[in-house]
Amino acid sequence: MMKKLLCFLLVLASLGVYAQNEQARVYMRTNQPSRNVTDVPADSIKFWVGEGTNEVVAAFFFCADTPVGVAYGYRFNGSTTYQNMLNAIAAADPNFSYTASGSFINTLEYDNGTLDCEITGGYMMYSFNGGWPSGLSDVMSASGYFELTEWGDCTLPTTNIYYPVDPSTPAVTDATIDDDDVIYWVGGGDNEVVFAVNWCNPAVAFAWGVRFSGDSILVADVMRTIAIYDSRFSYTVGDWGISDIRFQDGTYDLSLQGSWWMYNVNGATAMLGYDAQKVVDDDIIKWGDESCGTADANYNYTWTTPIQPVALPAASTEVFDGIVGTSGCKAIAYNDAAIIGWATGCSIDRGPMNIASNPTPASFGSESTGTGIPGTATTDAVSLGDGGEATLTFGMPISNGEGYDFAVFENALNHTFLELAFVEVSSDGEHFYRFPSVSNSDLNNQVDNGGSVDATKLNNLAGKYIMGWGTPFDLEELSGYSNLDINNITHVRLVDVVGSINPEYGTTDMNGHIINDPYPTNFASCGFDLTGVGIMNGWTPSTGVNNYSETALFTVYPNPCTDIVVVSNISNDATIIVSNILGEQLNVMTSQDTSCQINMSDYPAGIYFIQVGNATQKIVKR
Repeated sequence: MMKKLLCFLLVLASLGVYAQNEQARVYMRTNQPSRNVTDVPADSIKFWVGEGTNEVVAAFFFCADTPVGVAYGYRFNGSTTYQNMLNAIAAADPNFSYTASGSFINTLEYDNGTLDCEITGGYMMYSFNGGWPSGLSDVMSASGYFELTEWGDCTLPTTNIYYPVDPSTPAVTDATIDDDDVIYWVGGGDNEVVFAVNWCNPAVAFAWGVRFSGDSILVADVMRTIAIYDSRFSYTVGDWGISDIRFQDGTYDLSLQGSWWMYNVNGATAMLGYDAQKVVDDDIIKWGDESCGTADANYNYTWTTPIQPVALPAASTEVFDGIVGTSGCKAIAYNDAAIIGWATGCSIDRGPMNIASNPTPASFGSESTGTGIPGTATTDAVSLGDGGEATLTFGMPISNGEGYDFAVFENALNHTFLELAFVEVSSDGEHFYRFPSVSNSDLNNQVDNGGSVDATKLNNLAGKYIMGWGTPFDLEELSGYSNLDINNITHVRLVDVVGSINPEYGTTDMNGHIINDPYPTNFASCGFDLTGVGIMNGWTPSTGVNNYSETALFTVYPNPCTDIVVVSNISNDATIIVSNILGEQLNVMTSQDTSCQINMSDYPAGIYFIQVGNATQKIVKR
């Protein structure tokens, strides 16, 4: 009722202006069984559709406390049908829409952004020159007057106010937002999509930007990325898909629980479920409740609420673990017994020495330096340059186990000169997902080559610790992605943080705040300096099935070894397999007793695995 009353008031306001121009017309009809109507004169029509010598005035009446109507003109030659007329009007004016089943009209709406009137449900009656067509497919072959009204529960008043539609009236447009206006970007990669949600009550629409790698990304993974990064955003998945999307902070508490949600991509309804629909670079995804917008016959929804960029979350004030040697430090030593393998392949895409002024790429170190156990010299590293990338591969996939799953090592010379990198993982080599990181360092002064970075203000950024100590990462943080198997990570990508506090060049953390680290470093060894990536949870090389276990039932000694190792606490017919970190089986034997000896003297120094049954232990050969 309120909507219809508002509709009427808006029409009266429009007609008031129209009357001042001496162009307003008020047409009378009497509520008599004969339904005599004083037709809308053809000379009052402003919006004519079609071409031809026959002319029909088409008036549409919306029932309200005081009636409201809109009128068009339709021209044609020969004969046509009533449905052709309605289709022509709908095609010519995006403000006008209807749906029909066979010969019956189901819904009718006129919405120009100011005037919004509709008939949904009830009966609709239409007449032509005083007669009653039997259906929309009936032939219309002469000039005349067509009127459609709501019937049934609607009590017709004695006065109808028709508003001759002006073709210059702006059409209802689907609200959108340019990606340049988006403030808060999350995720990592070279491609970008915009994700917007429209909440009806109050009428608020917010937009995020999501960056991704690969040719496409699922809508489900777009939403998962936002939820991982922005704690204000959440959603519920029900039996029929998304049942609620929420945004809650100190100002807003937005939610439409239990409503029917629709979404479109680039203005067209997405026909696939959110967990099957792919989007590509520059797409815009818009969600909204059905009641928030209007739909055409193809269920393409239009939401007119202006979309505003969601504000950045508050900067983090959390204090994290500090430098090596302090209480609670999470750093992993390069020779820690928990490390069971290292990267076996490394590909580098170097960035410039100075992204703002020197395009010459970094050149220090080689790709092979990023593989295997880190060296102990500061020169045992490969430099990425500003924004450069390193992609690591592994002889055994990394899996999500207890605690941290892998660690990234950098050659920081001390505890404060920290050159940082984002960390991303992939299980297919195409779709990479970035760990959400935090940097709450001061932005008033640029950290330069003589400055320092406080480790307690950093989280989930590689390069946080001094050389020889790695930054650990837990794959559980990235659970829930459709295109990421956290139990089969085949690639780790490191992306150098450009530490400039100039927004034109700087990079941001999970909260959209700039990360401040040494900049510029205008020399060959600039940017993040990779020394290695170690695995702490992975599949055993020989079977690819079982996780490495420190609590295997058998015993191996001495460890480290130089030549002979003893395997004990085994059955007298156990199969023993020796493998290297590439998963290659070097020796397979069957024990003749509850212990046996293995000669390791012919193997080069490195890490090896001994498997008995479903248990595996790591040994180090020196």
